[in-house]
Amino acid sequence: MNSTPFSLLAFLVLAATLISACSTSRSVTDGDFSRSSVSKETVVSSIPDYSEELKTLSGKGRALVSEPGNSDRVTIDFEANRQLSLLTIQNRIGIEGGQMLVDQDSILIYNRLDKEAQKISIYDGRMTSLNELTSINILDLINFRVSEEEVNSVLESNNSYQLRLKDGSRVFVNKENGWVEQVIQNRRGSAPYSEIIYESYGELEGFKLPRKITIFSSDGNSRVVFLVRSLNVNPNNLKLIIDIPESIKIERS
Repeated sequence: MNSTPFSLLAFLVLAATLISACSTSRSVTDGDFSRSSVSKETVVSSIPDYSEELKTLSGKGRALVSEPGNSDRVTIDFEANRQLSLLTIQNRIGIEGGQMLVDQDSILIYNRLDKEAQKISIYDGRMTSLNELTSINILDLINFRVSEEEVNSVLESNNSYQLRLKDGSRVFVNKENGWVEQVIQNRRGSAPYSEIIYESYGELEGFKLPRKITIFSSDGNSRVVFLVRSLNVNPNNLKLIIDIPESIKIERS
């Protein structure tokens, strides 16, 4: 297993990020965008795509949840491959409250404290306050990728490219390094989230990945700020299952 924590400098940067994480994340949509002469192939190829090299991921993070009338902080242990991702949730005093197993279409939620289990669609947006984070496989979330076939046109500003996709969504890419900075979904689309903002990229064993990810709900009223504290790349022997006692019936909705 490859296991490399972020450096001390990265930890200090993350600590500073934690202090300001509740403030509004930076948006790159502001500015004048015009039609670009750069080809969509060039822009897409500049975006890090680790689908072949990065098969599994595990680590620990902090999620700051903000929704109407409520805010909370939880610690999350996570592990994922390209098909499944498992999140284990702990509250502020370290009590494990539950687990979420995410596949392409559904979320299996096990509430250990209340001894309840439920399986829901990823599109049931407000069933859980962490739905924004669990609405997409966490490995695909951390390494967001775009294919050339998805792109309809390319615009640019002084600092960013804007990829307009055929489904109406937009992806903003940093000109200098190819990092995805922001994803805005088509309001009429079926995505369970409306926007993702990526910040604080760092390098780990050759992989350049974001340490701060802000995900907005489909209605834009709620958000989860996910702060990555540690990462293991390509770990072996992941346990992507939830051990639910046979006495607990899984409710489906």
